[in-house]
Amino acid sequence: MIHSLTEQLCCLRDLLYRLNDEQYTCRSSMLNHATIGQHVRHVIELGQCLILAYQTGVLNYDKRKRDERMENSRSFALQQLNDLFQSINKPEKKLQLQVATSQGTHTLETWFHREVFYNTEHAIHHMALIRVALKEMQLDIVNDNFGVAYATVQHRQTASA
Repeated sequence: MIHSLTEQLCCLRDLLYRLNDEQYTCRSSMLNHATIGQHVRHVIELGQCLILAYQTGVLNYDKRKRDERMENSRSFALQQLNDLFQSINKPEKKLQLQVATSQGTHTLETWFHREVFYNTEHAIHHMALIRVALKEMQLDIVNDNFGVAYATVQHRQTASA
């Protein structure tokens, strides 16, 4: 599980090295004027929530920082990504997940590696959206599997074999 998340975060990091600051903060009309930086921030902050939850035992993605420096500064986002790389490799642990619904906040049992898997799928989803922004900017700088779910990659490989 952890390897899959770090693999996606590496792809995201590699992208940040290929972009300039203007591209990173460019508003995409295809994404309701969101920026690549906003999507990157969101991915990193969910990972940071998970690392914090490992220490506290309580995970609440809704209470993330929302640090705008990450969406406006590639270098700051890269620093935060590197910090996440260094802290994500942890053994399994039970956590309490707090979720907000229309009926209030509820607490569910979850596991660290299950949430690593969620963060992986969540990252892939946002990377797919980032890919739309890259296409709009006519930047062909990611591989064919960037922002594509592992199951889809495997299906494509099986179908083409």
